[in-house]
Amino acid sequence: MGRPKKPLINRRTTLEAALRIIDEEGLEALSIRRLGDDLNVSGFSLYHHFKDKDDILIGACELALDGIRAPKTPHKDWREWLTATGVAYWRALRKHPNLIPILTRRHPLRIGVDEHNKAAGLLAIQGVPPRVIMPLLESLEAVALGFASYQSAVDTDQHDDWKQQHTFLGHVSDDRAFSTSRSFEIVSQAAVEAVIREYEATEGQISPARPASLEKPLAPPSAPPKRPARRKS
Repeated sequence: MGRPKKPLINRRTTLEAALRIIDEEGLEALSIRRLGDDLNVSGFSLYHHFKDKDDILIGACELALDGIRAPKTPHKDWREWLTATGVAYWRALRKHPNLIPILTRRHPLRIGVDEHNKAAGLLAIQGVPPRVIMPLLESLEAVALGFASYQSAVDTDQHDDWKQQHTFLGHVSDDRAFSTSRSFEIVSQAAVEAVIREYEATEGQISPARPASLEKPLAPPSAPPKRPARRKS
């Protein structure tokens, strides 16, 4: 059967429905037929907007991460906005934990790569050496995925018997100095500083100079003086 000639729904509506199914029922529950039933349309209608199910999964991830962006100005301290972006990413993962298996493959699937590219460019503009930018981005990515994956597993544990069997662990679990959210912020900030210290120890100081975009442009080099032409003998 061919694709229908007239689209019955729009892409955003489809992705919102797909994300809702994934959040409430899990990745396994999502299928073309299931999504079509949820939207009250034929599953074939979805092919007006998507190549296949993977395309829908990628779109659902992009929708979940919508709004997580680097600032559009170089005036904000790069450590501050980079860590804040990592926190926003972690919160999105906590809100949509069933997407974590897909987002562990976000680079091969090209999910959010445009935003990573913009972040890398802004970091370079703000004076961060290009050789340390990828370690910074990778570290925050790994910390966010690790925190979110672990906490998601804890959230699904509906039994408290471990607290009775392991009383000291149960005690320290109930008597926290600060929240998991604050723990993530602390570890993210520490990860950034650790990467920077390692770079400075091996390759040199990161210049505190003003962002290149704020500096006055250099005057073009003057042309070299012309040599007098040789006389013919």
